[in-house]
Amino acid sequence: MRALKLALLTLALVPTTWLHGERPDRAHLPDAGLVDLMPALRGDLPDTGALRLLGAWQIIGRSRTLGTLSSLAQTRGGLVSVGDRGGVLWFSRPDFPGPWRHRLDRLIHVDWRRFHYPTDSEAVVVLPGAEDLLVAYEGVPQIERYSHDLTLRHPITLPVLSEWPENQGPEGMAVLGDGRTVIVGETYDRWLDRTRHPGLIFRGIPQPFETPARFELIMPAGYRPSELTQMPDGRLLVLGRNFSLAGFRSIVAVFSPRDVRPGAEITPRVIARITDPRIRDNYEGMTVTREADGSEVVWLVSDSNEMSVMQRTLLLKLRIGPDAGKGASAVGVAPDRQTAPARSSARAGERAGAAKTRNVRRRLP
Repeated sequence: MRALKLALLTLALVPTTWLHGERPDRAHLPDAGLVDLMPALRGDLPDTGALRLLGAWQIIGRSRTLGTLSSLAQTRGGLVSVGDRGGVLWFSRPDFPGPWRHRLDRLIHVDWRRFHYPTDSEAVVVLPGAEDLLVAYEGVPQIERYSHDLTLRHPITLPVLSEWPENQGPEGMAVLGDGRTVIVGETYDRWLDRTRHPGLIFRGIPQPFETPARFELIMPAGYRPSELTQMPDGRLLVLGRNFSLAGFRSIVAVFSPRDVRPGAEITPRVIARITDPRIRDNYEGMTVTREADGSEVVWLVSDSNEMSVMQRTLLLKLRIGPDAGKGASAVGVAPDRQTAPARSSARAGERAGAAKTRNVRRRLP
């Protein structure tokens, strides 16, 4: 992720014409607000496809947290996004009636930084029950579990994460319906193959020093995983990101939880590509909600890297149908016809052992 930020900073120094308008004056903005983008899109918005665009908003405001959102999860009260600088945005669904409600928070407060807590969070899961947050970071061999009110913190040391480069660590994490936790890394699993990414399988919520089983996630060339989530019907979705001088491109791909097993090589089936310049950006967060009519909706949020001229913090709402991947789709959300159906082949399995230590929660200083 840091390599991407450096590339964006370099690109910012190149004279370029951008279509997102003038840089807003943050002093005159609210702490957080929404701009509805759909009125400008509806005139050219087909109503069929693998992922149909139902809503698009730009999140604006004075807070720097709004330019760093890198994960997304569902809560009982709406949605939560955690940023790669430790900021947290709790917010209600903007498609629901009434005013948009939000609350800004932090995992680690500024006066706690002397304790060297990690802040580069890249993935978040809201756990069932008490709705604790499970957060994964780049650059440290641990994940952390927070109480829902963020007053309790439980670090979980995972030495296996030290095998991944500091700036290409965990990007996607999901707790499956069967209780297993799956983590996917942004780094490459093999030196000469730029499509294979490492995946870890834990038998439940990861325990300190647990040794996970492993698998490989095979992405389309040029795309790296940036988020992982499970749909209410059980299927897994992976969000992929590509960055070049032409800008960002994103894909959404699907595979079965049955494919996730030790030694597997999983090639998810791409069901959509987000390429239209009106809505494409650096999408890093994704979650899925089940609607009152039984349909399932994919939510995406982008990380603008605090660069409001070159990028925007966007929130998309897309409906996914049972025929995902068959036929045309909405504006800028095109199905892929080149990727083979999801397949998974087992290699020599790895036995997942666990060296557990006492599970202690401690209060933040």
